[in-house]
Amino acid sequence: MRRTLVRRIPLVLLMALTSLGTAGAQEWNTSPEELWAALARAGGAESFPSAEGVVVFDTREVDVEASGLSRTVQHTLRKAITAAGARELAVESFPYDPLSAAVEVLRCRVFPANGGVREVDLATVIDGLDPQALIYWNSRHKSVPIGRLEPGDAVDLVTRRVGFTYALLDGDQGADESRFVPPMKGHFYDIVPFWSSWPVVEQRYRVTIPLDKHLQYQFYNGAAEVSDRIVEGRRVLTFTMRGFKPLEKEPGMVALSDVAPKLLLTTATDWKAKAVWFHDVQEEAESFAVTPELKRLADEITAGLATDEDRIAALNHWAAENIRYVGLHMGTGEGYTLHPAAMTLRDRGGVCKDKAGILVALLRAAGYESYPAMTMAGERIENIAADQFNHCVTVWRKPDKTTVLLDPTWIPGVREMWSSREQQQEVLMGLPAGADLLTTPVSPPEKHPLDLAVRSTLKDDGTLEGTLKLVAEGQSDAALRRLYRSRVRSEWAALDETMLTSVDPRAVSLKVTRSDPDDLRKPFSMEIDFRIPGYARTLEGGSLMLIPLAARDPVGQAMHADELALSTKPIERRYPVRIGCSKLVRLSERMALPAGAKVEGLPEAVKRDGSGRLTATWKVVGGELAVDESLTLTKRIFSPEEWPSLRAALESFRKLAETPILITFARPAKEKA
Repeated sequence: MRRTLVRRIPLVLLMALTSLGTAGAQEWNTSPEELWAALARAGGAESFPSAEGVVVFDTREVDVEASGLSRTVQHTLRKAITAAGARELAVESFPYDPLSAAVEVLRCRVFPANGGVREVDLATVIDGLDPQALIYWNSRHKSVPIGRLEPGDAVDLVTRRVGFTYALLDGDQGADESRFVPPMKGHFYDIVPFWSSWPVVEQRYRVTIPLDKHLQYQFYNGAAEVSDRIVEGRRVLTFTMRGFKPLEKEPGMVALSDVAPKLLLTTATDWKAKAVWFHDVQEEAESFAVTPELKRLADEITAGLATDEDRIAALNHWAAENIRYVGLHMGTGEGYTLHPAAMTLRDRGGVCKDKAGILVALLRAAGYESYPAMTMAGERIENIAADQFNHCVTVWRKPDKTTVLLDPTWIPGVREMWSSREQQQEVLMGLPAGADLLTTPVSPPEKHPLDLAVRSTLKDDGTLEGTLKLVAEGQSDAALRRLYRSRVRSEWAALDETMLTSVDPRAVSLKVTRSDPDDLRKPFSMEIDFRIPGYARTLEGGSLMLIPLAARDPVGQAMHADELALSTKPIERRYPVRIGCSKLVRLSERMALPAGAKVEGLPEAVKRDGSGRLTATWKVVGGELAVDESLTLTKRIFSPEEWPSLRAALESFRKLAETPILITFARPAKEKA
């Protein structure tokens, strides 16, 4: 497992905070006088000159039952400093899934800057459907229409939330709160961000839990004051941070949750126990039961294929291409329980867990051992068994017990079995005997090449004619296919043109030969015969000035590729930076020069090593300009220590793309004709 980039600070018992109690103690019944005093202590624009507002306090009181059911009362006092901050406070919204949680607004009051208190009528609270696309799971939100506010106004808000984040439903949607017992019954977890877009004077999180619950916790990316006490036969833990500011974001940085202070709590023993539970839930639900239809389908898909790898690939890509991504409310099992594979086959649609589940069933129908797995796309999973998942994938376990990860959700239009955009990502496999959390390895950049070769001829008048050849593999291949597959076929010819017009709008594609983006049997390739009138600028005296076409990475420009799009600021980074995938870009051009031409201004050869590697040479050989460049982006996530070499390689690569050369002639311009 890779070394974590996050500094973990042990939680030391520093002090016992006052007023310890349970979430039901209604400590939020604070008098207006006390709130006015808190606002005065917090200050305003003079204390927070660049902020739109300030969080005076954010307190959460969590009460956990023996069943694992939790109730949270959150009390916030926020003050607007600017007009933009006032607009942000004018409406408060609280998303929730009615199948797994309930939200109630207990109180809302406005403290105008000019004095007094205005009560917001709770009858005006709106319970509405969330805007939804692709996933239609009846998610909702409670909105509090606070009304027009002015700079200096503050909002005192108290809410109560019951339930959890993920749903494992039993079909009983009665009014009692027992339906909000978490899926891993008897267990509790929480993930608490200690960050905000506004400065925070104080944030406090307190959980009261039965003594027999073995609650583990860890604070990441910072430190907090901690109190751990026994009160009236229950364990009460309080975590407090004071006086923290918003993190300054950096272009291309990893998810905020990877670097900002956060608290994780769980009663689960370890990841192995979680993996066993996840496995058992699916088997008890018979999610992967092989029906005659599934068996027949598996036989049809694998017919005539000789090797295990070919059969697995065929089943994986069938699930990827034939189960459309759409989430509908299907009742039981909208969370950790995967829907029956027979249901997914019938509907030919589902989300990641449904695509993973039907692949498990198809693999089993074909005689292979297979299980589901959970992961977190886009964020790191910390090494404490709080539920940190948003994605489901598939595991093929070979007879020698080694495992291969498969992802039918992320590989439509991808020649891979597992998307390398998921490298350096944590996965928990739901194996019968459990499994530890693993981190997927770096995918070698050589598996994701983008090879562009130009054979061109420069005319005396500055016209450039020639042929561009392109071959890609891995995620470079996938990125090109994605350009086409996201559009209707009638637009593909126009898209072909952009491979050159992205660099020069005068470019004319005379003939285009391209592989079918829907055919995954061979790497994506393209060949374009082109003509670009006036590509080279004619200077006084007949000299020509140009930048070699290949050096400008025209296909990379058309794709808005990382090697051109990733910001090279700041010079030094505090946080890791993330790109789409490791990558190898090879650019070459052989340009036949006009007779008698002499080339001036050739850049020196470049060689840079490290997390970003670049070799480049421009030279004249036998009447031809020879350009060769190779840029290697070695991984997907780079540490701050690796940033300088990556940045240097990118800047050098981009500088070459902007470096003009001068073509002069030994004879007078009037004799060139």
